[in-house]
Amino acid sequence: RHRMQRFEWDPSTVKVDWALDGPVPWEGAPEALPGTVHIADSLDQLSLTGGKVAAGLVPERPFLLVGQMGVADPTRVPDGGEALWAYTHVPQRVRGDAATEGDGLPRVRGTWDEADLEAMAERVEARIESRAPGFRDRITARRVLGPRQLESMDRNLVGGAINGGTAGLHQQLVFRPVAGSGRAETPVRGLYLASASAHPGGGVHGACGANAARAALWHHRIRTPWRR
Repeated sequence: RHRMQRFEWDPSTVKVDWALDGPVPWEGAPEALPGTVHIADSLDQLSLTGGKVAAGLVPERPFLLVGQMGVADPTRVPDGGEALWAYTHVPQRVRGDAATEGDGLPRVRGTWDEADLEAMAERVEARIESRAPGFRDRITARRVLGPRQLESMDRNLVGGAINGGTAGLHQQLVFRPVAGSGRAETPVRGLYLASASAHPGGGVHGACGANAARAALWHHRIRTPWRR
């Protein structure tokens, strides 16, 4: 129980959804558009952003993961339009804002009220606009979801954490979720851990559930060998 209480969550998340009246006007877009786009200035900038989040600072130029729904399935959007989302990570406990007065950005306080969400959405849109000039002109509707909203929609997203816990080395393999509980089986008969908090974590989609299913089937065969 004490080890579980020390379980460490991954960073929080802010997600923005848009309805667009046309495709995203990416600069230098490839002939075959990708369904997912990652936006960062460089690997160094990506590392710096991760360091700021770990230090409790809200990044002024956030790293983004962007999804274009119409690329994979055109039936999900009106003719000529696009459904777009993007998310970025923010600290679980905000200690400050990395933006300075010179950046000219509204301050984010970490309360994740409407003002904070609007300020963060502006940063996200500015990042996309820098790679897709004219993007903002195509927005017809927008929804912003912060850590509190995400958790209210899904109790598994604790504080807006979408990975089921940090992916740090101290919480991987046999140490996930904690030392001594690194398997799908639990002390409760018939109860298996299938969430992203189990090995190998949220970054390997479906693997945690597959491990739990294998464990459940294996134990069922042991208890009822005549049913094979």
